[in-house]
Amino acid sequence: MTDVLVVGGGPGGSTAAWNLARAGCSVTLLDAARFPRVKLCAGWVTPAVWRALEMDPADYPRTLQPFREASLELDGDRHETRWPDTASYGILRREFDELLLRRAEQAGAVVREETRVQEIARDGAEVCVRTNRGDEIRAPIVIGAGGHNCPVARAFGDVSPGEAVVVTRESETRLGADRLRELTPHHGTPELFAEPDFKGYGWYFTKGDYLNLGIGCIGSGRDLHRRCDDLLSRLRADGRLRGDLPLEPFRGHAYAVHVQEPRTVAGDGFLLVGDAAGLARAVSGEGIGPAVESARLASEVLARGGAPGEYAAHLAARFGDGRSSALGRLAQRLPAWASAGLARTVCRTGVFRKKLIFEGAFGMG
Repeated sequence: MTDVLVVGGGPGGSTAAWNLARAGCSVTLLDAARFPRVKLCAGWVTPAVWRALEMDPADYPRTLQPFREASLELDGDRHETRWPDTASYGILRREFDELLLRRAEQAGAVVREETRVQEIARDGAEVCVRTNRGDEIRAPIVIGAGGHNCPVARAFGDVSPGEAVVVTRESETRLGADRLRELTPHHGTPELFAEPDFKGYGWYFTKGDYLNLGIGCIGSGRDLHRRCDDLLSRLRADGRLRGDLPLEPFRGHAYAVHVQEPRTVAGDGFLLVGDAAGLARAVSGEGIGPAVESARLASEVLARGGAPGEYAAHLAARFGDGRSSALGRLAQRLPAWASAGLARTVCRTGVFRKKLIFEGAFGMG
């Protein structure tokens, strides 16, 4: 028996567990993996997220890549955006996630790694979870923080088959900073590549000794593989990749973006945070910021004895109801050629690119 059961040990789950444990709640956190675990992600953490985590990036003891500029390549043309101060920080998720998980553990949360949820159901006033280890864990409230396929979301979140799902393929390889500087004159800055149909984008992000590259799009896995092959060909052609580079294998994952067909984020005995709630930012797919923010909202409501419905109201006030913005609805009504033209104008115009894409969609700056 525990006051709160958290399913998922990523940034959202760890932040919720840490905040609740230091508020005096008994918290148990389950994750199917053993940390540190491989978690591929372009991995940028904005100043707002550091503040929400109550952490100073200057004190962060792992790989950290601050940057003040980013680029977007469209139709072969490179468009750069700069800020007077640090816009965001590149991290490695396997390091970042483990640090947050251990912080929750040090605050008093009971962390059970390599523990997978096999059954979950309401039982009177409690939620009962059975695991692969033969445990039965009961709690009046469970926080689903297990990503796109979170078992809590699948059981209670009314996941719609019509939700907008992004699929990605990524690789992260340690090549050494010196070697990476030979490949790109823009070491330490995110380099993005818009897909011609604007249904996704690729990236090439050097973080210290590491290269993270990948692509994401709304579409099928077969389409994703073709897009990934095209991106790699483009990077080889311009010298950012060479045939002798020993890249780590590409891995895939999926997540729902916060547009249309929203999930039910709270109800009798449960709350969903981060990707489990389908909160990844539209256009960019950035998920660390929404995961941390929603986890703070959820844990603060529960710590003061609030109801799940209160959390849902706070979440809607912060992130909207999941429906497209006015600009998004306009783009949906336009014919494909006009929508693509509007997107090209935004990408090529400095102030629009900065405000609508990098700061609006990615949360930078």
